[in-house]
Amino acid sequence: MASSLRAADAVDGRPRHYGAAVGMEWLDETHRRVGAICNQSTWLEYQLEIAYMELADTDDLSATQGHWYTDLIKMIKAVVAQGVVVDAGQEKALRDLLSRISSTMKLRDQVVHSTWIRNNSTKPGHVTGQRWYRNREATRDWTMDELDQIAKDLQSLANELSSATWNAVRPPEERI
Repeated sequence: MASSLRAADAVDGRPRHYGAAVGMEWLDETHRRVGAICNQSTWLEYQLEIAYMELADTDDLSATQGHWYTDLIKMIKAVVAQGVVVDAGQEKALRDLLSRISSTMKLRDQVVHSTWIRNNSTKPGHVTGQRWYRNREATRDWTMDELDQIAKDLQSLANELSSATWNAVRPPEERI
């Protein structure tokens, strides 16, 4: 069966979808970045689960299933408080990393739970995310570079967590 795609319905040889057809390319670009942030934050949460299991010396996957990143960080801190990290420098590095993860995941929450507003009259070149809370709303203007940076930071933190957790429970000669 022949494709019903006409040249006028394509952009760069790809099908034009509704967003492009009505001048909403900004929304496509925003959603692409929000998707990257979701993907990287999911990977980071998985790495938090692995970090907990490594530090707690358990293979019990049910111990971490269904927990939010905030709970996972608390669980890791509780295990660290039990003295599983023998090197004070490694413990400090791990605690600092958990703090950076928490800060970046809060940015993730702002992005992922926002409604994106088309017209940004306050800052050209920005997209506006609006988020509602129980007793207030919050609006923030984002550049595409800022959204890209959050995804990159999440990926970097996941990679760093993997080696920091390993190093926290290994003797110096086995650290990476």
